[in-house]
Amino acid sequence: MNQGPSLSIVLPCYNEEKRLEPTLSQSLSYLESNIRGPFEVVFVNDGSTDRTQELLETAKQNFSRMRIDLVGYSPNRGKGHAVRAGVLQARGDKILVMDSDFSIELSELFKFVDVLDEADVAIGTKKHQLTQTVIHQTPLRKFLGKGFTVLTNLLLGLRFTDITCGLKGFRGPTGKDIFERQRINRWSYDSETLFLAKKLRCKIIEIPVRWHHEERSKVSPYLDTIRSFKELMVILFNYHTGKYRI
Repeated sequence: MNQGPSLSIVLPCYNEEKRLEPTLSQSLSYLESNIRGPFEVVFVNDGSTDRTQELLETAKQNFSRMRIDLVGYSPNRGKGHAVRAGVLQARGDKILVMDSDFSIELSELFKFVDVLDEADVAIGTKKHQLTQTVIHQTPLRKFLGKGFTVLTNLLLGLRFTDITCGLKGFRGPTGKDIFERQRINRWSYDSETLFLAKKLRCKIIEIPVRWHHEERSKVSPYLDTIRSFKELMVILFNYHTGKYRI
């Protein structure tokens, strides 16, 4: 009988043609050389309209000794939907979700793997005093990110320093339980994920990370802040009307 993976790494992708390579190949080489034990990488192509799928298929061929799963669909449905699809596809005892721009250094993954021995959920934070920032965000992005975190904590009754950090980890069964309930398809899925984890009484630990800001991010600070606020209202509505089955 084949042993299942002890670790799954889920990476959502949307129109990443211009920034996947050479970082993708370098990152897969790092994972192949440094992770001990069986693991898998799950890429979720969230309805890309460029060459993202082609690049992912090439990477899978070039790293054929690794287990790489490609999940895809069309049209684009949002990052929340992509993460949910990847987590529900994952088979690992522990599941890590990270951004495909690899803005958080891969060596940080091992902190999360260790913490998940004692916690149900591990979330990265770029706002902790021990966080190491190699390339900083613009002042506007810092302000909007902090404002969204404060608003999320206030409305959803949370107490985290960084809601949207692109690296989160889950024990396998916990992650599947959370994402089977999760409903937000776009930017506030992070808030919903942590809200559900709290309501399910998960043990959650924040971990400061070493990272660099990716200037080519597709986030629109103004529009996505407005959209995210509306989605926070949807989360509260879903909870109070019993849609999360908690």
